[in-house]
Amino acid sequence: MYLIIVLSAALLLQSAPASHPADFTGSWRMIPARSESPQQTPPVTEMTFVIEQAGSEIRVDITSGTDKTISVVFPIVPTPKPPAPPPAGDERRAYWEGNRLVMERGGTISGQTVSSRQALTLSADRSEMTVERLVIVQHGYTLRGAKNYASVKDVFGRVTP
Repeated sequence: MYLIIVLSAALLLQSAPASHPADFTGSWRMIPARSESPQQTPPVTEMTFVIEQAGSEIRVDITSGTDKTISVVFPIVPTPKPPAPPPAGDERRAYWEGNRLVMERGGTISGQTVSSRQALTLSADRSEMTVERLVIVQHGYTLRGAKNYASVKDVFGRVTP
């Protein structure tokens, strides 16, 4: 009986979500000279992230140029086992891949169903954040040689109050 209790406790501890390896809480401003967004069409030269990381969720407010701020709350879930399908509809999730925070969501942009994935990593001194973004258009068909996705890597500096 004692062995069953010990094994059950071990399984519960093993399946419990890992502690947060990094804290992204704060305000972040894109460094255009070290980012890819300024080279895309149309160029994005200004972007800020405001992140609140607490408990079982992460709130992210993203402002790009003069656009309206987009606010999204991501529940923190266990890391999906590959191959995990991209989120659909209005599904959102955040999870840890080692020290990287991955935030995924589904949605609609200009009438098109899309899935997005953002992987955030902090520098060793926690003064910079790298964001790798992937957006996939889920239109249901493919053409040879045509891309239904876009990816970009941007670097942000922590904004000190």
